[in-house]
Amino acid sequence: MEEKELKRFYKKYIDRNLYRVVSEEYLSNIKKKGIEPDKDPYHDQIPLIKKLFALILKLEKKGFIHQQDWGFKVVTAEYIVKVSNKDIDNPYVDFTPRYKETFFYKKHRGGALVKTIKEITEDILARKPSLTKKEMELVNDLHKWALFKSSFKNKTLFFKGSSKYFETAHFQMIHSGKDYLESPFGRYEHFKKIIKKNGLAIYEPYLKGEKSFYLRAVLKIPATEIIKIV
Repeated sequence: MEEKELKRFYKKYIDRNLYRVVSEEYLSNIKKKGIEPDKDPYHDQIPLIKKLFALILKLEKKGFIHQQDWGFKVVTAEYIVKVSNKDIDNPYVDFTPRYKETFFYKKHRGGALVKTIKEITEDILARKPSLTKKEMELVNDLHKWALFKSSFKNKTLFFKGSSKYFETAHFQMIHSGKDYLESPFGRYEHFKKIIKKNGLAIYEPYLKGEKSFYLRAVLKIPATEIIKIV
């Protein structure tokens, strides 16, 4: 592709908005410190959450089948726990290029993990499987926690894909079964270097919206990179 065409492609598919939905509970801190993938807002609750995951897996083996609709398919406890634990154990923050998708996420107050915990605890409390006193206390405590976290509205943060802070992100091809690709987002020279190295063909269907991807930031993004909040 000629330089002129490459610049036009960059302007259309890279130098555009990327979005992140966050809980209003954390907005004040984000406005000061930016996006910090290594700072887990659920840190203190993680040991309890992992105990709940162990409990729902135990219940599933006994015939208590918990299901959640994750949009692309209905999933059960084994899949829920596998994906959720991966998210917990690997600090990153996802950005989407699809603005319409933010309306879906804004409905899930508190974020994906809070929604997951809320649905698990609500199901257990509604169907009342046989639990020990300690297990029931765990369910009740996390249910109250999830209700509190989900009491906050969500906000959408806007970022520019041309920000240099997206150059170190991971390009995650959704449901591809493949590893991450290097991010083509960031400044033009970075984009040009990545395309020269990996080729445009592998990125093109994702950047044009024919296939879906997330951009996973693993390093801090300063608050100054936020261009709009809705």
